[in-house]
Amino acid sequence: MANKSKRIDIRVSEKELIQIDKQAAKAKMSRSEYLIAAALGKEITAFDGGKEIAFQLSKIGNNINQYKILVHQEKIKVVYFDKFIGEVQAVWQSLSSLISGTKPTSE
Repeated sequence: MANKSKRIDIRVSEKELIQIDKQAAKAKMSRSEYLIAAALGKEITAFDGGKEIAFQLSKIGNNINQYKILVHQEKIKVVYFDKFIGEVQAVWQSLSSLISGTKPTSE
């Protein structure tokens, strides 16, 4: 972590402070982190639903790992990944929709 020994004092209205704090909370950042990122022109992407997508990806990975174990134990010979590919595509589409702010389309 960088040594942050310098301080910047700014004045904002109560309304601006509330808005800054809401945006920082939405981005899951502290006020300082949010203001520094914004001032340095860094892209700040905040969205809800990330936990659900991470859970879905974890489940897919777990299922693939279970198949890998069964293959190594020679309990199954062939694994068809069509189902997993479809699931990953659905998760990818959900993630893309969250980032872009659009509703996911169903194929």
